[in-house]
Amino acid sequence: MNKIHSIVFFGTHELALPALETLLELEATPTLIVTRPFASYALDEEDDSSHPVAEWAQQQGVDLVRSRRATEPELRERIAGLKPDLMVVVDYGMPLPAELLEAVEASAIEVHPSLLPHLRGPHGLRAALAAGVTNSGVSVFEVNDEPWSGPVHMQEEMEIGARDTFKDILPEAEQLTSKILTKALRKFDRAKKPPKGKPQKESKTTVASPEIGGRNRKAPWSLKAENVYNRLRAYHPSGLKAYMRYRPVEILSGMPMEWVEAPYGSSGTYLGMRSGKLAVLCGESTIFGIGRIRWPGGETQTASEFAFAEQLTVGDRFA
Repeated sequence: MNKIHSIVFFGTHELALPALETLLELEATPTLIVTRPFASYALDEEDDSSHPVAEWAQQQGVDLVRSRRATEPELRERIAGLKPDLMVVVDYGMPLPAELLEAVEASAIEVHPSLLPHLRGPHGLRAALAAGVTNSGVSVFEVNDEPWSGPVHMQEEMEIGARDTFKDILPEAEQLTSKILTKALRKFDRAKKPPKGKPQKESKTTVASPEIGGRNRKAPWSLKAENVYNRLRAYHPSGLKAYMRYRPVEILSGMPMEWVEAPYGSSGTYLGMRSGKLAVLCGESTIFGIGRIRWPGGETQTASEFAFAEQLTVGDRFA
């Protein structure tokens, strides 16, 4: 980098680490890293001390600040005092506050895991899987005071298979993040003045469901079985959460099932074993078959093992 010497980085989720490694390779190591506390996004209840971004910052000797929303006046003053050449946001988990953008003279760009204006929001990859789309990608856009609405500088596309899970598509998303961030930084470094992106078309905007989030992975039994399956894909391998007899369970695998007769009961009702799976009634009288399941912290069980051990009966209900 010839012109960009000072970067303030905002990142928390899975794509933050490949972005930080890219900055390191470009000899543009951040002056300061702002990340959300681990517990604010982690799928499980991991200890905050194992925060991957925090560990990277410690290894590289980079100052780190943990902030849920980057709204603290002290943080705003600190960043303004650093006078960065650029602020870079990758998978931070929240939009940057307008007050921060106003206080810092530098431009801010964000790498977002969707083809904006589609699937705006903090969890683009999971949202794409939950929505059942077959094509997504990564965008670099200019951060402004309207969340995820700034002009787009560049995009990279990726295909999503019908059975792909979050674990399956994450490696390609990481590669695209590194590739597009490199292109964006070189573009900004060569420019005599901050480059202008292409405005997003508001008429084509889609917004990720607010239910799609790091720890919000409750099985949506009221939706069609296909939607339950797509939601499971979005949270693989951690799985979906449900309750059986007032106890939490984790659903690790499953798929929509055909049903000869019209099922009865409310959403989440257990209809018995079918083809080695726990048949559960979903919205619009569709059926989802649970393949593997476990109690939190327990051993993974097949559907038949779970049904036998718990003595499930038709009419029991997954909540």
